[in-house]
Amino acid sequence: MRAFAAAALAAFSLAACAGGGGWQKEGATSAQRSQDLAECQSEARSVLQRDTAIDADILASRSYDWQRSNTLATRQESMRASNRGRSEEIVGRCMSGKGYVPAVSGE
Repeated sequence: MRAFAAAALAAFSLAACAGGGGWQKEGATSAQRSQDLAECQSEARSVLQRDTAIDADILASRSYDWQRSNTLATRQESMRASNRGRSEEIVGRCMSGKGYVPAVSGE
């Protein structure tokens, strides 16, 4: 059961790293943009670390019940989607705060 919780935590952590997207800022070099994005993703990971630990604890204690009711995969995906969305929001706010705007497709 503990191995399952560790695997779930790792999956949630990877989901929390999402939020790359394309960002543009006039005058920003590619290196600066990459550094700023890495900083924002790091901030998102820090914020979501507590949430992913809570999710892992919930999975560790409830996974057997959810397996029996055939809802485990649905609940796992729901947790991942929530963390992905929150991570993307945090990264977006951080990048906007640094003066970036989302890149328009095709640019």
